[in-house]
Amino acid sequence: MKLPHWPRRLIIAIVVSQILLVFFIINMVRSGGLSGCPKRLVRTEFLMDTVVETMIYTANIKAGENALSAASSEAVRLEAILDRHRADSELKAINLLAGKEPLSVSADTFANISLALEVGRLSSGSFDLTVAPLLELWGFATGKTIVPSQQELAKVLPLVDYRRVRLTEEGMQVFLENDGMKLDLGGIAKGYIVDKAVEVLQAAGISSGTVDAGGDIRVIGSKPDGSPWRIGIRHPRERRELVAIVELRDEAIVTSGDYERYFTVAGQRYHHLLDPQTGMPARGLTSVTIVAPNAFTADVYSTAVFVMGQERGMALVESLPELEAIIITEDGQIHLSSGLEGQVEIL
Repeated sequence: MKLPHWPRRLIIAIVVSQILLVFFIINMVRSGGLSGCPKRLVRTEFLMDTVVETMIYTANIKAGENALSAASSEAVRLEAILDRHRADSELKAINLLAGKEPLSVSADTFANISLALEVGRLSSGSFDLTVAPLLELWGFATGKTIVPSQQELAKVLPLVDYRRVRLTEEGMQVFLENDGMKLDLGGIAKGYIVDKAVEVLQAAGISSGTVDAGGDIRVIGSKPDGSPWRIGIRHPRERRELVAIVELRDEAIVTSGDYERYFTVAGQRYHHLLDPQTGMPARGLTSVTIVAPNAFTADVYSTAVFVMGQERGMALVESLPELEAIIITEDGQIHLSSGLEGQVEIL
């Protein structure tokens, strides 16, 4: 049988169409558009003096990568504003004008200071955003740590008083009444930045993922299969062990512990979670984990409750419906707030 003779133009057209089909399939696979199944994307970077890992699920890889980049850019922008160690930050400018004149600030800075002052009042000063002079005295700001004398503490303590921070909503102005006062947002700003990064991801259509900034964790929705996210709580003394697992959907979880920044002298552990009233590290607890609707809230209350201690801290948590807590005392006992029944697995 004689085979048909194919015209040259037809052969070229067939070859070209096959090449285009291959390219189409490759692009669809890369974007996730062929199957529609969500792909896991992870971005890891060093921000806010910690490792930040953002993980999302998306059916469109290129759009997901763009969303990760946009969330990272927002975090970088906010860190530059809220870090008092940055020469051009708004917080640095506020501190330089202490005792002199007020400063108009951005809505981001004003929101952080406003919530910090509110928690300062609710915790009777256990959380105090004017703690920076104490952190500097102890050397936690520089890394050259010392145990200060009572005389040195007595000189610095008068500068620590959240009640001497004045806010004016009109013009969003901030004023520190006394020369030498300094604000530090280390116990609140990281949570705020995590939330803002999540807002960027959600605006880009991301409905499943997590943002973890060194223990400040916000989960977006549920896992792709609909199950809750399972977040492990680190053992305060055994770095590689967990004490509990918490199941979350669309919530935040933040842990403050005496193992995060500390040094040891003569067998005594001195950590950075200072009691603003005494100037000394808070005692009684090793770890406080707060579950809240957002990381901004969870971050600030984890520090406040740690300083307050088990009884006063848990009483504050129980008075605020949006908060739940896991408190670990120095003797290793684990205390859960009433709303965590069935949501925590103790290991």
